[in-house]
Amino acid sequence: MTPQRHWHSYGNDPLPTGREALNEPFSAFPSWFLRITCDRCGKDRMLSETHAPRSDLPIREIIKRMRHDGCGGRPGRVKLLTGIEGASSRPVRRVVLIEG
Repeated sequence: MTPQRHWHSYGNDPLPTGREALNEPFSAFPSWFLRITCDRCGKDRMLSETHAPRSDLPIREIIKRMRHDGCGGRPGRVKLLTGIEGASSRPVRRVVLIEG
């Protein structure tokens, strides 16, 4: 599925709401990251769109299939980020997908 719209990690185009972003394929956010916090143990995991094996899937499907390898927990809080906070040279843009 080729996304109709793209939200690049640079620039200042208006971002979609979390609800809208969940229905978009991960590939609609080139070079973005998903930051997933486990609902069971609280550990964070980063998933890069560039390295995601199925970036053609809607983000809600990717999240639905996820489990934390360490404890089997599910995603509790999920954000789309343009970079890693504290390490990126540009301001980090974010879309909250699931507020935990």
